[in-house]
Amino acid sequence: MNEIPKATHSGTWVIDEENDIKIECYVMDNKERVLSLRGAARGIGIKGNGSQALTRNLNSMWISPYLSDGLKEWLSSANRNELPIYLTTRGVQFQPFEASLFVDLCKAYVDAMHDGVLKTEVQKRTAERMYIIMTAFAKVGLIAVIDEVTGYQDERDRNELQLILEKYVSQELLPWAKRFPDEFYKQMFRLKGWEYRGKAKPSYAGKLTNEYIYNYLPPGVLNELKRKTPKNKNGNRSTRFHQFLTEDTGLPTLDHQLQQTIALMKASDTWEEFDKLFRKAMGEPVQLELSLKNE
Repeated sequence: MNEIPKATHSGTWVIDEENDIKIECYVMDNKERVLSLRGAARGIGIKGNGSQALTRNLNSMWISPYLSDGLKEWLSSANRNELPIYLTTRGVQFQPFEASLFVDLCKAYVDAMHDGVLKTEVQKRTAERMYIIMTAFAKVGLIAVIDEVTGYQDERDRNELQLILEKYVSQELLPWAKRFPDEFYKQMFRLKGWEYRGKAKPSYAGKLTNEYIYNYLPPGVLNELKRKTPKNKNGNRSTRFHQFLTEDTGLPTLDHQLQQTIALMKASDTWEEFDKLFRKAMGEPVQLELSLKNE
């Protein structure tokens, strides 16, 4: 027998306080985002027991043409009394309603309203409430709304960052090997008008390396590399950032960024020209200079 899914995060989505439109939201331990079925029915103005009230409405002939395949499948399960039972964070049982189905439900009522199918005042008020709800999540999506109101958003972001770091940043220090070709620094010095002397480089060259190379690794990677390679009392690092990049993902990504940057450097005559080409290649907005000639 499968274990009953239990909520790890919960919260109340207050959609319209004045009209008392609010719905309980949950993130389950299987990562599902669901609403309380009873709360969803109450939020859209359908009174009565959650599953029975909604089932009664969706079994009406007038709404049938507007139901998605997912809603039809849910309705079939509801008519057979086969809807699942989930547990809240406190272990209280509730009937869930998937976020994607709720979006389909709102769309069904609103489409029916636009087609002039709704006849009773109750139906019209329900559709109007659903339109308010659709407007509330239209810009960010219902999944994002649930993540925010339950507080799961912060944990999700931390988890996603951790996955990125595990993919790009190695736990083991790799043996030192030369990763930055001389050509990268030769081109940097040429464009900056500096005299190239091999290994001897100003500290500013390191800042430029971070700005144009390491900053373009996935978000959070550079900060993690800095954490893993603390500076000593003289302000120097005993290991290089690239020694903590993973061999299968981190280093190949670094090499790709290096080669792309070197190519743009070679195509430029000045640092300013390179910077504009680079920003454009990275998909960043570039301020264009207009040359005005006197007539």
